[in-house]
Amino acid sequence: MCTAISHCGERHLFGRTLDLECSYGEQVVITPRNFRLDYLHEAAMPTHAAMIGVACVAAGRPLYYDAINEAGLAMAGLNFPAYARYHAPAAGAYNVASFELIPWVLGQCRTREEALALLRHTNITTDCASDALPATPLHWMVADRSGASVVESVETGTMIYENPFGVLTNSPPFLYHLTHLTDYMQLGAAPAQNRLCPSATLRAYSRGMGAMGLPGDGSSASRFVRAVFAENHTTTVQGEEISRFFHVMDAISVPRGCIRTDEGKEVLTLYTSCADTATGQYYFTTYGCRRIRGVSLDGAREGGALSCISMQGEEDISWVK
Repeated sequence: MCTAISHCGERHLFGRTLDLECSYGEQVVITPRNFRLDYLHEAAMPTHAAMIGVACVAAGRPLYYDAINEAGLAMAGLNFPAYARYHAPAAGAYNVASFELIPWVLGQCRTREEALALLRHTNITTDCASDALPATPLHWMVADRSGASVVESVETGTMIYENPFGVLTNSPPFLYHLTHLTDYMQLGAAPAQNRLCPSATLRAYSRGMGAMGLPGDGSSASRFVRAVFAENHTTTVQGEEISRFFHVMDAISVPRGCIRTDEGKEVLTLYTSCADTATGQYYFTTYGCRRIRGVSLDGAREGGALSCISMQGEEDISWVK
C-alpha cells in the first residue's frame, strides 16, 4: 500500500507514503555521480546523474523505493499485486529488472520525455535482487515539472499512460482509477447545493458537505480519490509549500492498526516523503517522528560511495513554558 503525488505549483514537489506491515531497513540514500551502477543484463554506468531518495541497500546496491535526480526528474515504485507481469529478457530491448528500474531511468534521463522514450524500449525482467528479495510487483510514476506518467508492466508488455492528476496508488491498473474517479466528480470544497429537490427547502447543517461521499477507507481506489481531492483543493501561501504537501499526504496516511494483513499484521505509514526537484532537497517524516527532516543532494553529488542517512528517530516534542 502506497500513495505518490506529483505537485506542480510554485515548486515541483514529488513524494509518497510507504504503507507496510514491517520495515526493510529503508534509509535516505544519495547515489553520487561516480558510484558504479551495475545491471544484470545491460552495461554498467560508471558515471551518471546523482540521485537522492529512499532505498534499502542490499549487497552494496541501492534498491530505491522513490528518488529524484539532480536534473529534476522523479520516480517512485508502488505495489501492484495481481496485475504486474515481468518478462524474460527479450532481443531488441533494454532488459532491466524491476529493482534496477529507478536508477536505470534517473541515471541517464534528464526529463520525463527522455524517460518515456527510454521506457518504451525497456523490457522489465523477472530477475530478483537475491534469493531473500524476490521481485516485488510494482508499477511506477515518473514526473517532472511538465507533468506525470504511469508505467505498468503487464502481460502484453510495458504500458505508459499520461497522468493528469499526478496521483498514483496501487492495484487495480491506472485506467481503472481514471474510470472510478468519475463516480466522485461532483465533489468539491464549496458548500453543498440543493440539487436533489430544488422546490423544497433543504439547507446544509454543516460545513464540508460539498464533499459528502468522499471515501475514507484505506483501499487503493479510495486513497486515489481522496488524494486527488486533497491535491486539488488544498491551498497554500508563499513559504508553506512543503508544509502543504505533508498536510495533503496526511489525508491518505495509515494509522497503525486501522488496516491489517491476512495474517493479522498491522499496516502503517512507515514514512512520508517530499522532494523539491529543483533544489535536490529531500524531506521526510516517519511514523515514530512527525518532525519534518531534510537531506540535501548538494555536497554529495560527486564521489564514488553511497551516502546513507538513517530515518530512525523518536517523536520530537517541543515543550512550551
